[in-house]
Amino acid sequence: MDVIVVGAGLGGLAAAVGLHRAGHGVTVLERAPESRETGAGIGIMPNGVLALDALGLGAAIRERARAVTEPSGFRDRHGAPLLISDQAEVAETLGAPFVVVPRRWLSALLADALPDGTIQWGHAVTVLDELRAGAVVIADGAHSRLRAALFPEHPGLRGSGEIAARAIAPRPAMPLACGELLDHRTGRRFGCMPMSDDAVYWYATWRGTAPDDPEARRRRLLDDRADWHPCVAALVEATAAADIHVVETAQLVRPLPTFAAGRVALLGDAAHAMTPDLGQGACQAFEDAVTLASTLDTDVPATLARYDALRRPRTSALQRQCRQTRRVLTLRGPAGRLRDAVLRRVPSRLATRALAAQMGFTPQPALH
Repeated sequence: MDVIVVGAGLGGLAAAVGLHRAGHGVTVLERAPESRETGAGIGIMPNGVLALDALGLGAAIRERARAVTEPSGFRDRHGAPLLISDQAEVAETLGAPFVVVPRRWLSALLADALPDGTIQWGHAVTVLDELRAGAVVIADGAHSRLRAALFPEHPGLRGSGEIAARAIAPRPAMPLACGELLDHRTGRRFGCMPMSDDAVYWYATWRGTAPDDPEARRRRLLDDRADWHPCVAALVEATAAADIHVVETAQLVRPLPTFAAGRVALLGDAAHAMTPDLGQGACQAFEDAVTLASTLDTDVPATLARYDALRRPRTSALQRQCRQTRRVLTLRGPAGRLRDAVLRRVPSRLATRALAAQMGFTPQPALH
């Protein structure tokens, strides 16, 4: 079957790889003239790695990435543990690690798994009726114009009010405070994870606005976190201002009523944009891709309805959990101090078990 995928982001490319491996003819239409992935990193939770395994790319991920085995989770701004999970145990339980890789590298890995000419750059799609194919996959991102056309009554995307800065830095000589650091005074956060033996992916969040000038943004990060764990300043100082990528996080106001409409399916952020609080945005897109490729058959409307039934309950639940998690992690003042006290009382073994339960993924029958 001929399938058109609209959008060459990570989700669209993963869908194209899965559909190609399932024997479909695939064309990817992307309005940008080239890949728009930034130079920052991306964390792939075990369920995302399991999905990439099903797409035939898991071995390349494991070879390129350094598995995160350090105990990690939530810490106070000084690096003292609040709620820590055993990442090595989670990886052993699920059969896949948590890894961090450069976004550009991951995008290239997905694109290279497709036949030459599959991706048509600089090809904008504004009207679905223009597309002639057995099935169409909308994967044009969180700000999807085609989603808005399909669901004109849906309120769409809403910014969270929280700014996120992301970057890759050389690994400092000092120990890392792996995981996410929380500041109960301000609600600000900082996270870092090793990406390789010599590189670290880090991010920082705050509410409000960000200076337009990159160096001013970098300086504010340093000033705002001067009394945090020493690795915070070391990572920010080691990063060029121009390499710090800043964006407001966003999420759909409410879940879509369906991911399928006749011969059209929605996938990734176009279907279920969520804030990065659970690290599940790309992972859910990869799960979408595997599920879609495993279910799509000649009775397109029926198989897309099955895809919707398999995917929408899980992603809708994660969207709700993202909202709840962000509210808890950004608490300030007495409420923030109470949160810290409660987190400290949760046994690590319980946190590890809960994480493993959330991060599992069992694909549909294997792709061929």
